[in-house]
Amino acid sequence: MALTDIHGQQRAIRFLRQLLKKEAVPHAFLFSGMAGVGKFAAAMELAKALNCLSPQDYDSCGRCSSCHKLEEGLHPDLIHITNEGVFIKLEQIRDLMKRFRFRPFEGKFRVVIIQDAQKLMEPAANAMLKILEEPPKANIFILLATESQMLLPTIVSRCCQVRFQPLADEIVAEWLAREGGLSPDHAYGIARLAAGSIEKARWFSDEDRVAGWKKVVGKLENLDGLSILDFFPMVSDWAKNRESAEQDLEFIRLWVRDLILFRVAGAKSSPQGQAPPKLVSTARPPAREASPGASLTFELNGRTKEAARSVAPERLFFLYHNVEQAMQGLKVNANLQMTLESVCLAIKDSLYGKGGWHSFPKRRQDLPF
Repeated sequence: MALTDIHGQQRAIRFLRQLLKKEAVPHAFLFSGMAGVGKFAAAMELAKALNCLSPQDYDSCGRCSSCHKLEEGLHPDLIHITNEGVFIKLEQIRDLMKRFRFRPFEGKFRVVIIQDAQKLMEPAANAMLKILEEPPKANIFILLATESQMLLPTIVSRCCQVRFQPLADEIVAEWLAREGGLSPDHAYGIARLAAGSIEKARWFSDEDRVAGWKKVVGKLENLDGLSILDFFPMVSDWAKNRESAEQDLEFIRLWVRDLILFRVAGAKSSPQGQAPPKLVSTARPPAREASPGASLTFELNGRTKEAARSVAPERLFFLYHNVEQAMQGLKVNANLQMTLESVCLAIKDSLYGKGGWHSFPKRRQDLPF
């Protein structure tokens, strides 16, 4: 494999090869983009190209001893740092600094890949900043992050930024068919859910997600008319299962996305009306364009459609933003119950308004006092 074998990131790969051609490789890169779009693969292929013994057309040959060692993870001049637990810790960066006392052992460069650089703890980030301010010779740093805004601005300013875009649905579907053995239609249906990410596609291909989706949608649809007395116990019970929290919020995000498509683009639900992934339309519209002929990912019930029609599009976009913020909050250990309460309250008030609240459950509204 080489840089040119990475699909769907032509712009980023072309830029990296131009740097190799001009021999103007900076000391630090920041590869940003959603998970599962090829950032780590590109970092590994760049490391191969930098240390290849027989480079070809500003890319690695894939045959020399250096390329083989890098592919097998055995090259002494490749350092891969990832989080230990939730964060990347100061001790990990200090251990890295000890390596700088020596020149690269075999290759022209020592390549340091920092996975999920947004997880650097503050002391670790400050230590990393000092390294980037006075970089040791013959060392190339490649930081991988979902968003550059999640890193210290001073770190970002010292890196050459390379943005990786979401993959086309066709590329994701091809990967699912090849690696997962799925039928073309089934693979494309899951690809639409994945929004351009191989990692999400692998996640959605698990059949257990179907039952999880039905359960989450049921809770969201039941928010209509739910009383205050019933709302908070429901959320409290939901929050007890932290293991599925990230999955549940992902389903909520997709559900709100469908509300936006229905409200703005007049999209129609898939005729099957079944659970994912079978209910995804195979008409293959552009994955991230809300065209008038776009299909919803999932089925919306009549009350939800009625509520979505009455809500301003801006309100739905704001709701989508709230869900994404909640997903980011969970990644830094936000309180799950408060997070779910915030999201569910926003959905209930946005779709059903204050009129959707009842002080008492319906079964208790006729109680004499």
